[in-house]
Amino acid sequence: MIRKQSKHRDLIAAYMNRITTHVSAEQVYRGLKESGNQISLATVYRNLDILTETHKIKKLAHPVSGYVYDKTCEPHYHYHCVKCDQLYDLPYPYMESLNTNMEAETGLSIQSHSIIFEGICEACKQES
Repeated sequence: MIRKQSKHRDLIAAYMNRITTHVSAEQVYRGLKESGNQISLATVYRNLDILTETHKIKKLAHPVSGYVYDKTCEPHYHYHCVKCDQLYDLPYPYMESLNTNMEAETGLSIQSHSIIFEGICEACKQES
């Protein structure tokens, strides 16, 4: 489906391109409001869903915090710090062969996979 351009969607997309972390819809809303933008939380949710549908951003299930959004759409892995709850992108190549191997073993059709590694990040280690 082709979507008309939207001022709010452009605003949210620009915000997502500027950030370096994974954010919830509420964090996007607060960030935009703090910058002086007039926008409702419902508009943020609706436009994040559209940006996800159009593959401009990716929606991830955070192990603790519900859904968060990632500006990187290419397949990649994540690391969740169990101490601070931050989610980080990992610089490890996506293993397409895992999909193929799983298909061969199970007979299921595998389109993609997501893996979240867990542990304690460097910043939290330094604090201890």
